[in-house]
Amino acid sequence: MNKEEIKKIVVDYINKNESASYAELQWLFEEKGYDYKGELLSCSDVCKHVVFWSGWNAEAFDLMTELLHEGVVHREPAHPLRYLLDGAALTLPKVRRAVQYKTDHWAPVVFVKGPDPELVTSQVKTKERITE
Repeated sequence: MNKEEIKKIVVDYINKNESASYAELQWLFEEKGYDYKGELLSCSDVCKHVVFWSGWNAEAFDLMTELLHEGVVHREPAHPLRYLLDGAALTLPKVRRAVQYKTDHWAPVVFVKGPDPELVTSQVKTKERITE
C-alpha cells in the first residue's frame, strides 16, 4: 500500500468518525496492513518536550504532517480517557499548562476533519489588513 492510498483511508476514517486519536490510527494502520511502526516521536513545534505520540516511523508521521499542512485535518486537545478507551496511551507525565518543559510530557490530541479554525481566522484577519 502506498502513501497516497493510506492517506485517503485516514481522511475517510476521520471524516466518517469526526475525529481519530493516534491509537485509533494505529488500529486502522494494522487493519489495513500498513507498516507504521518505528522509533520516532511526534513533538510540538513550540516545545520539543511536548510529545503527541511515539513509536511510528518517518513515513507514518510524514503522512499525518502532510494532511495537517494541506488543511485536510487539524489537531485538537483530547482527554487522556479517550486514549485509554482506544486501547493505548503514553506513559509520560501529562502536559498540564503552557510552559517550556525540560523533560518529555504527553499532550493527548485527536485529529479532526478540516483546517485548524485558528489558522483560518488568522488568514481572514491577514486578508482584511491587506485590503484596508
